[in-house]
Amino acid sequence: MKKLTLASIVILCFSSCSQIFNGTVLPNQCKRCELINMQTNEVLFENEGCGSENTNLEEEAQLKAYEMSRNNFNLCDLEVRCESWRKDPEDEK
Repeated sequence: MKKLTLASIVILCFSSCSQIFNGTVLPNQCKRCELINMQTNEVLFENEGCGSENTNLEEEAQLKAYEMSRNNFNLCDLEVRCESWRKDPEDEK
């Protein structure tokens, strides 16, 4: 039980550290991930964020694909596509 608690704390720490790092060091780094049905080219799920909000976007889209595969979708027909870009700091003003 102690190992599980320690592992949970370590994982939480690293997750929080990555959000803090992205927010302070890479505030203009943006990412968008889409979950696409390859049979119909329909976007089933989309998430986007910049700075600390772009942490784990791809993992969230992959989890969504897994959830959808359990409800009427073939996992082989689903694809996660992500793109990253830098936002111009002048756009924020």
